[in-house]
Amino acid sequence: MDIYYEQNVVNNNIDERTKKTRTLSIAKTICWVLGVFILVSSGMQINMFWVFLILAVPLFVAALVIGYLNKRNNTEYDYVIDDEYIKISEIYFRQRRKQKYTIRLRLIESVGVFNSEGYKKIERAADKKFLALVNYDDEKSVIYILYGTDKGKRIVFIEPDRGFMIALRRVVSALTVFDKSIADFEKRLTLLEEQAASEVSDNNERNSDTENTAADNDLNNSIVDNNEDSISNDLS
Repeated sequence: MDIYYEQNVVNNNIDERTKKTRTLSIAKTICWVLGVFILVSSGMQINMFWVFLILAVPLFVAALVIGYLNKRNNTEYDYVIDDEYIKISEIYFRQRRKQKYTIRLRLIESVGVFNSEGYKKIERAADKKFLALVNYDDEKSVIYILYGTDKGKRIVFIEPDRGFMIALRRVVSALTVFDKSIADFEKRLTLLEEQAASEVSDNNERNSDTENTAADNDLNNSIVDNNEDSISNDLS
């Protein structure tokens, strides 16, 4: 059975943060340039080296922090499921891609909703935890995957859609892997999908009504103009 499913987790805030991203990028560059300038200057005055170094280090730290925050605010994700693996990639600034996590399906031990009773039972089992999501505010949209590696157990948090969950059910054969909280989670995804489809349908109907109304108005105006021309010709 060949299974392949890819979900793109879009960060809608990227477009809204364009100016902020540009400002932070400029600030980062300024910090690097000033830090390098101070270090070069310290080479010309050896006796003042430590003074210059103390001045330069905070600038380099600030540049690193700004760069980290800017990248985190402009990160999106790809989740890919095939017959053997879940592969999670980070996408930076909608340009650069880096594969971050690879999960062997047969090593998955538990899947459930974040902060559920099932999660509270297994959260201490993992040596490390990773976030691979964009929406940090809505905990109900986040699930955990506990899995084994050569270096110990790991938990990764993701925000899957309904298609991802359907594909995951197909490739993970052990039903005991899924915590009972997943059933309600899947029902919620189905409801959200239906609501989204209903909104799209309503918008299409409204647009269609608007177009029809505009067409009717144009037709009525055309009829009125023709009648006026006919009357004018009769009078003349």
